[in-house]
Formats: sequence, structure tokens, C-alpha cells
Amino acid sequence: MFTLLTVLLACKKDEYPRPTSAFYINDYANILYEATRDSIRREGERLYENTQDEIDGGTQLVIATFEVEELDDIASYNKTDLYRQWRIGDDDMGILIILFFKPYIENEIEYLELVETQIELGYRMEQYISPTQLGVIVDNTLYSDTTDDLDLAVMHMEYELLSAIYVDIYGYESFDYDMSVFEQYLIDNPDTSYDDPIPMSLIIFLLSPFSTWGEKLSAILPILFIFFAGGGFILNKGGGGSSGGAGIFRRRR
Repeated sequence: MFTLLTVLLACKKDEYPRPTSAFYINDYANILYEATRDSIRREGERLYENTQDEIDGGTQLVIATFEVEELDDIASYNKTDLYRQWRIGDDDMGILIILFFKPYIENEIEYLELVETQIELGYRMEQYISPTQLGVIVDNTLYSDTTDDLDLAVMHMEYELLSAIYVDIYGYESFDYDMSVFEQYLIDNPDTSYDDPIPMSLIIFLLSPFSTWGEKLSAILPILFIFFAGGGFILNKGGGGSSGGAGIFRRRR
């Protein structure tokens, strides 16, 4: 019965796509430069590694982008469910940022514009960062009038969130960054290819430091079952945090 239950749970169809192999950046709208994706991934990995041994450690900062045809389509996404499905943050120390983009036509060319931002906090993270603080960071970076470059705005938001996490939560003296350095990095590293994001594989999940022995076992049992009986399943990656729905919404006016 245990094996059968494990198989059924593993075979359950997820409501949302799995996170990409980068985990910390899931650009399903395919709108960010590769240099930006890589920077977000590296900062996410460094944050997790630097905080693993801290009290309330293992913080994970994850960004996802999705394209919607109409604003009403955003209602089909639930940030709390997505946070839980992707199992973000050890001990509920996670932040999920979702950026929604809508296509529009200008001079017979299709573009994507940012129409809404949603942020979800893990249970334990809620005691450190408030929705008001998140709102200020988003307004001063992503929705600021100082730049109309999306990649710069997204990375500015990433850095400000990292600064709040390192300084306010873990007591670092400072978290310094220079946006002009990142801007030059974008210039020096033009994209050579722009492949669609690919959800991470089962092997990456099993080898990742975020999967527990229980998760590894729950994956192995269905594999053995499926080997003899056939079928398919989906697993994800992350620290295993949960969330109660705290966060913010920002819609482009």
C-alpha cells in the first residue's frame, strides 16, 4: 500500500510546469537575456550556500516569468500553490517572485510588456520581511521610472532583495552592488542563443543538495514500479518550504 501510494503521488499531474534546471530563474516567458538569467542563478546559489548553516538558513530566492494572452489569465495562477509545488526554501525560508507578461503589437512587431508582479513568502520568511518592505523594493526597482530596460530593472530588484536578506536577516554589515557593472556585463555578453527554458530533469533533482533522503526514496520506488509496469511521473527541486499566502501584487497601470 505504501509503494502504491508513493507511485500515485509521484504520478500526480502538477498544475504548473516544473522549475527549470537553473531553479532560481525560470524564464518561461523567454524574455530575459541569458546574462541576466545566469546572474540570477549564480546569486541564488550563493545565497543558499552562504545561509545554509545560519539560524533560519537555507534561504532561496526564486524568480519565474510567464506569458499570458489576457490579464484575466493571471487568475489561473496561484502563487501559493506554485511556491509549494516548487518546494522553495529550507525551513520555509523562501521568496518566489512571479512576473507576468502580455503580448502587444507595435509597428507589426510583437513585444511583451510586464503587466503584473506577484511575490510569495515562506512561513518563516514572513517574520523577517513584510509585504510593505517588498512593495517598496518592487516600486523602486521594477516599476521605477529611472530605467526602461527590463533586465536592469529585474537585476536591480534581485540585488535589493539580496541586500535585505543578507543585512536584515543574517546580520551582514552590507551587501554592495554596482548596477553600472552589471550593465557593462550585459553589453559584453550578448546572447549567442536563446533556447526555450527546459524543466529540470529527474536526475538533476536526485543529485541536487536540496532533495532529502525521503524524497530520493520516494523517487526510486516509482522508478522501480514504472520499470515493470510502465507509466510516467514528475518530480521537482527545492528545499521543501511551505507558504501561507503572504506577499504582494503589483499591476502595471
